Amino acid sequence: MLDELVVREWAACAAAALDAARGRLDALNVIPVPDADTGSNALLTFVGGRDALAALPVGSGTRAALGALARGAMLAARGNSGVILSQYLGGLARLPTPVPGAPDVLDADDLAEALARAARAARTAVAQPQEGTVLTLADEIAEAAAVAGGARVGAAEVVRLAVAAGHAELDRISRTHPVLRAAHVPDAGACALLVVLDALAAAAGPAPDAPPGAIALDWLPERAASSGSSGEGGVSGAVSGGAFEVMLVVRAPDPDLAPGLRTVLDGVGDAVAVVAGDGWCHAHVHTDDPAAAIEACAVGAREQVVVRRLDLVGACVDGGGPAAGAWGLVVVTRSPGLAGWYATAGAVVLVACDGAPVRADHLRRAITDTAAADVLLLPGGVAADRDLEPVRDELAGLQVIGASDELAAVVATLAFAVESGSRGVQAATLALARLRRWSSADDEPEARGTALETSAAGLADLLEQWGTGAPEPAALTVVHDAGFTPEARAAIAAAAQGHGLDVTFVGPASGGPRVALGLD
Repeated sequence: MLDELVVREWAACAAAALDAARGRLDALNVIPVPDADTGSNALLTFVGGRDALAALPVGSGTRAALGALARGAMLAARGNSGVILSQYLGGLARLPTPVPGAPDVLDADDLAEALARAARAARTAVAQPQEGTVLTLADEIAEAAAVAGGARVGAAEVVRLAVAAGHAELDRISRTHPVLRAAHVPDAGACALLVVLDALAAAAGPAPDAPPGAIALDWLPERAASSGSSGEGGVSGAVSGGAFEVMLVVRAPDPDLAPGLRTVLDGVGDAVAVVAGDGWCHAHVHTDDPAAAIEACAVGAREQVVVRRLDLVGACVDGGGPAAGAWGLVVVTRSPGLAGWYATAGAVVLVACDGAPVRADHLRRAITDTAAADVLLLPGGVAADRDLEPVRDELAGLQVIGASDELAAVVATLAFAVESGSRGVQAATLALARLRRWSSADDEPEARGTALETSAAGLADLLEQWGTGAPEPAALTVVHDAGFTPEARAAIAAAAQGHGLDVTFVGPASGGPRVALGLD
């Protein structure tokens, strides 16, 4: 029988096994993009579930334990592989209500049915399911569990036999996918699922010749995928072509929103995965237009909106993490239109939408996603002190500097990006200390119509503010909204050139002045 204590043991055992397997799983990752993060994403996703389960009082029951594990994984899901894993756990947790008076446990038949539901649920997470991947493996495991259940063996034996069948079929399944066949690797997501289910088998009842809790990982290849991960006949290893990863949680009381959301996101990107549960949808997409992806999810209140540049993430993870002394960067913004710009500058970006607060747990997630021990956080005037303080107290390597609005966040990001390590933090701090600023009036409607025409005059005001005796200013930063005209851009560029200033235009920003100038 599988009961609450087994579920708790499974959660702890699987998290430890994924942590041990993380590097090998990352090295196998060639689809949907070869960004070497499947192991990292599976670990962070499952740890979110484990932590949610740990917060559930002992004695809550088997079904409640599985539900907490699935819900925590859904909210913590990272990447396409993490979203699929969280949906698999969600399917596993969708158990029928037990007969009154019956024990809250899973027998062999219950477990076989749960593995079948999990496989079906995982397949519904993605807009374009691919065979030869974790989805096919989940089907094979479910079929093997059904056969074992029919043989009237116990629940622990059902898991062992089903997982053994998955191991036996892994290479054959992976060879049916052209990219995996060309790279000579099994699917990383399928391998991660086997690690998780190996842990379930160990928790349910170890094999006679295995010590309790033992998870063998020697079946995982230690080498990286073939360097040229192009498939036969020119099939690319990168199924998805979007430069950015967008992940967010949408408050969606209607569970039927998930299929429609998958379809909409499939129109703005690829590697689409959407899972739903407990009034929430967790969405994932790779796209060249983060703002469009974020807007596509405006079917409910959006929270925990995280944007990253995939090539930068892949380089970091593939190299085993940031280089020694490297700092991570987290930027909080109200401007979806700037998310791609910040991410290209190397930031993990948190986008505040729909007036929802950026909470401490959102900040922790973004900081973790930098994979750096030391992180600079630019709150952008969005993250409140009450949420910053606990995070600052918990993380010794976190530095927060007073980037109190969009212009300050952009200026600090530019300064940070041109330096390295702690010198970048110092450069950002000094840039904000030197910053002189001007912005169009944004609180009086009649002033907005003339804001762009007065930008050149605003630059003159800034030069007067600079004062005499100080080193000559060298750079002008212009943050503008979507209504910024080519004529205004040309006028500011000409005025800046006349004063020998390098000028950087960044937009479209939202929720602030039509144009803001910063002189440094």
